[in-house]
Amino acid sequence: MEHLKLAQEIILYCGGKDNITQAWNCITRLRFHLKDREKADVKAIQALNGVLGAQFQGDQFQVIIGNEVLKVFEGVKKELGDLIVTSEEKTKKDKKRENPINALFGVISGIFNPILPAITGAGIIKGILALLIFLKVLNPESDNYFVLDMISNATYYFLPFLVAFSAGKKFGVNEHLSATLAGIIMYPAFVNLSGQGISTVKFLFLSIPVMDYNSTVIPIILGVLLLSIVYKFIDRFVPSFLKMIVTPVASLLITAPVVLVFIAPLGSYVGKYVAAFFIALFGVAGPVAGLLMGGLMSVIVITGMHYAFFPSTFDGLGGVGYDILLLPMSIVSNMGQCGAVLGAAFKIKDKKMKSIAFSSALSALFGITEPAIYGVNLKYKKPFYAALTGGAVGGAIYGIFHVKAYAFSIPGITALPTYLKEGELNNFIWACIGVAASFLTAFIITMLLPLEGKTEGKEKEADKISQDHEGQMVKIPVAAPMTGKAVGLDQVPDKMFAEGILGKGIAIIPDEGIVKAPFQGQVKMIAPTKHAIGLISDRGVNVVIHIGIDTVNLQGEGFEVLVKEDQWVEKGEPLMKVDLDFIRENHLNPITPIIVTNSDEYVNVLDIPMDMAQAGTSEVLIAFQ
Repeated sequence: MEHLKLAQEIILYCGGKDNITQAWNCITRLRFHLKDREKADVKAIQALNGVLGAQFQGDQFQVIIGNEVLKVFEGVKKELGDLIVTSEEKTKKDKKRENPINALFGVISGIFNPILPAITGAGIIKGILALLIFLKVLNPESDNYFVLDMISNATYYFLPFLVAFSAGKKFGVNEHLSATLAGIIMYPAFVNLSGQGISTVKFLFLSIPVMDYNSTVIPIILGVLLLSIVYKFIDRFVPSFLKMIVTPVASLLITAPVVLVFIAPLGSYVGKYVAAFFIALFGVAGPVAGLLMGGLMSVIVITGMHYAFFPSTFDGLGGVGYDILLLPMSIVSNMGQCGAVLGAAFKIKDKKMKSIAFSSALSALFGITEPAIYGVNLKYKKPFYAALTGGAVGGAIYGIFHVKAYAFSIPGITALPTYLKEGELNNFIWACIGVAASFLTAFIITMLLPLEGKTEGKEKEADKISQDHEGQMVKIPVAAPMTGKAVGLDQVPDKMFAEGILGKGIAIIPDEGIVKAPFQGQVKMIAPTKHAIGLISDRGVNVVIHIGIDTVNLQGEGFEVLVKEDQWVEKGEPLMKVDLDFIRENHLNPITPIIVTNSDEYVNVLDIPMDMAQAGTSEVLIAFQ
């Protein structure tokens, strides 16, 4: 409520909603376009509790909030509604063409991520049902089983509806119209024709193949993509007062026949053949394929490439009734990460990191491996290699014995019942053996390998510094994130930085466009427009690197991010690439402030100006604790 109240007061002193034409946010600021800047009471806004400053910068009115900006912006969104222009929307309009592969993965992940709770929930219920039947607790002929089976199967049977709604949102077309398209290809009377021996239906001069599209995903994704193209094309030419009627009617009448005749059958065949390919691959080279996929699955997940397997996974579950690739390889990979992080937890000396490792092991056990991968295993490196080895061992076992997953579920210990099927007990047994082998292999290797690597040595060095300076101030250095001249904040042409309102720090006038980690720590935030990145060091120093002044207006152009949020990085590790020439061509200043946002937690933060600071090595800031 405090953030909402602050948002309301800011809007009031901006001259009210009627005086605001656009609002958005960046890493530390609310940004407004005002009709009449004279109506803005700048002093009143500056005096508000929670506001660090306010200023006009060009045609923008900027209200500096700091770390709480996203929470306050949520309040602004509630108040202004349609006037909000999100960074994502601005980026969508102006950004450079993405790499096609990355764009494809982004589309697939954007479609499936929102529906994963429904899919995994149904998968867990399916696993529980299989377990209850195996234990003779539930009779498969009973009404209780019928109802529970109906609950667990509904998500899979009507999967095209869920995918259609999500795809509509992703492709920017009405979600309900997209779901209508799913209803057309799954119309009961149409589906039932296949049971009557009818193979085609005539529509005008076209022949529509009769097919059952339940549980499929590729046909409806392609169909909604076409719908979005047709809808947007028609909408451009229809007068505003007819859009509600003409655009959806024309879109369906054009799209539906094309989908029924060409796209849906093609998508169905693609899904079946891809699923058949992987089944054949594991049939011919099971141990090798399992070893490679089990060992590399963690790397595939880190890069986001696992989303490419989602369509074939769901088509396999809906077609042949099982998955032999994504789900089985993911569970052995995750158990490898779990075993490795647990082994690391026993060996790490630092109490804080030990606690993180133990909690990460628990989450990894249930299939959530991001804390283990980014928080511990990648940081110490050797546990990550042990995890890959464990996944490879488990994957080889799964490949040898063709272990199958019969339902989609989060690939953790709770997913094991989804490997149960009446009459196929061996599948479940080998699934358990593979999981155990992955876990134990990774755990044992981690315990045997010395953890005294680069990272652990730094922790010990930090402990030694603390002990050597007991009763005195401890110095925590921060290196330059970019190569160039290091100057005081007072030289930054933005008074919010120059006056230290956001925190103490230093600025770099960069000569090179590579941004490197100023210390060992974790990436906590990446601005949607890529112009700023926030990190926290392993010793608690919060730093924001703000590349250039007003570069938020570039909407991500000229920036290439090389890391992800929550990723652990080593000192000097590249974080992003910046096109300095592009920034200058757009008449913007590339000077880069480096702000310690939690400056008030330290006795002092000292800046060290120098003519030539080297990225990742030259110490330009020292926090005194």
